[in-house]
Amino acid sequence: MPLDEETGIDVLGNLMESSIISRNRVYYGDLHNMGHVFISYCHDPDHRNLEQFGVMGDSATAMRDPVFYRWHAYVDDLFTMYKSKLPPYGDDRLDFPGIRVSSINIESPAGANTFATQWEQSTVELSRGMDFTPRGSVLARFTHLQHDEFVYVIEVNNTLAQAATGTVRIFMAPTVDENGAPLSFEDQRRLMIELDKFTQPLNAGTNTIRRRSIESSVTIPYERTFRNQSNRPGTAGSAQAAQFDFCGCGWPHHMLIPKGTPEGYPVVVFAMVTNWDEDKIEQDLVGTCNDAAAYCGIRDRRYPDKRPMGFPFD
Repeated sequence: MPLDEETGIDVLGNLMESSIISRNRVYYGDLHNMGHVFISYCHDPDHRNLEQFGVMGDSATAMRDPVFYRWHAYVDDLFTMYKSKLPPYGDDRLDFPGIRVSSINIESPAGANTFATQWEQSTVELSRGMDFTPRGSVLARFTHLQHDEFVYVIEVNNTLAQAATGTVRIFMAPTVDENGAPLSFEDQRRLMIELDKFTQPLNAGTNTIRRRSIESSVTIPYERTFRNQSNRPGTAGSAQAAQFDFCGCGWPHHMLIPKGTPEGYPVVVFAMVTNWDEDKIEQDLVGTCNDAAAYCGIRDRRYPDKRPMGFPFD
């Protein structure tokens, strides 16, 4: 089965995460999901003790098992093996002729080019997840990561004789490993985190782009992460319920910035601009939840970016 540069990762992804659009589903199986299942039953693989599955068998709890991250690293390594067999991107794929990013800076309450993270306590309603309590609220208070909101300030120079439209892509990665040794670019590129991606008009000359962190196309706000499930419309399995569920998809905004250290943890922030005419997907987005489209895609639509998954650090 050929895996080309443009759509190969889509084909491979559909094989790993089996669905009705997978190629030869019977032959290739469902590697990622069945890996979760096999691990969750490793304590009683033949069911002789009638044990229940472990936390890896439920998507609501899987991330609390340390092996979750080893398993996903293995899955990620398979994609990396595929990508390593492709030719590297040339300047024609990475360059936007006439458009140059001059600088990127961070404006934050913690100071220039500084992210501030801290612990925060919040309350979440749990009564909809319990069927053995009297009617009424069941509130749980928990501690989670939070960060000070900040603003990206990006200077872009357009030397074209006319206005243009670009796709701004912002990433972050550590500069040192767990021992404090500098990371090579080969290691660093695999640790890149996409912080935001958005379309931006660019006038001729110098453009100053100010983008608030709360506007990230990767995240959804706290209120959408922990929504009141009593507001879920329709019946289970209905189109209305499915739309409600999808609108809750997105990386929690309070986890946009990884945990730092008291003495400070060095990272690099990278921004690039690509040609929107080469990135765009022509499709109707009216009435869809797309504010976390970079992370979740768009329900019943194509992923709104023509570039291959992982671009440009793949």
